[in-house]
This record gives sequence, C-alpha cells and structure tokens, in this order.
Amino acid sequence: MSKIIFLSVLFFVTGLNAMSQCDKKVTWHASKVDMFDAKGSFLQTKEATIIVETDPKKVTLSFKESSEDGLEGTVTEKVCDWKKAFADGKTVYHATVSVDGRTSNATFTVEAKDGKVTVSADIEMMEGRKFVVYVDTYEEVK
Repeated sequence: MSKIIFLSVLFFVTGLNAMSQCDKKVTWHASKVDMFDAKGSFLQTKEATIIVETDPKKVTLSFKESSEDGLEGTVTEKVCDWKKAFADGKTVYHATVSVDGRTSNATFTVEAKDGKVTVSADIEMMEGRKFVVYVDTYEEVK
C-alpha cells in the first residue's frame, strides 16, 4: 500500500514539474533553421544565431547577427503535454503574428523527443511553409 502511495505522489510531483514549465519564460538558443514547403519538401537551411523566447503570453523568434526583422506572436491558446520537463513532450502555442504589416494566425510548437528539442513555426499566410529551429541549448528566465 505504501508503494502505491509513494508512486502516486512521485507521478503527481513529476507531472506538476513538467506542466509548470509551460508557465515559465524560456529562451531557446539555436544555430540552424530549416524551411520546408507545404508538401514537406526541404527548401533551404539558414545558419545563424537564432533566439526563440516563449512565455505564456508571447513567442518571439529573432536572428542575433541579422538586420532581418524577427517574428513576434501573441499567444491566443496554449496546449501543454510534457511527460518529462524539457526532455519528452511538447507545447503548442497558437498565436497571431504580424508579417510585412499583415496579421496572420500561426502555430509554434516546442517539442522534445529522444533528447532533441525543436521549435517549429507554421504561419498561415506563408502558404504552408514550415520553419524548424533545431535547439542547441535553453534556459529558464527567472
């Protein structure tokens, strides 16, 4: 009986830790982003210092050494499903973004599988093109 109680508490605490990451601001650092077309075919790679910041209210993507404008999305909905914090699971952010002065719906997905983390961006007005950022490191912002 005590084993059942212990396991229940362990799963509850682990679940709280995994879910609590969704309410934190996190900075994701990467050096590569790939672009794919609507059919999933590879289009191009861009190598740069890429910074993605996520928090419950917004998602931003920027290139550190570039004069290109970054991308900022205002979160309208968030779905969090982590089995193990930052290691196994994903958070999906539905957001609105402004691209070239026009507003569009977008979906940003932070996903970890087998120890590898990616952040993908799918912006409606980009006609199915998808961007996948390959995360090298991350940090929780206190």
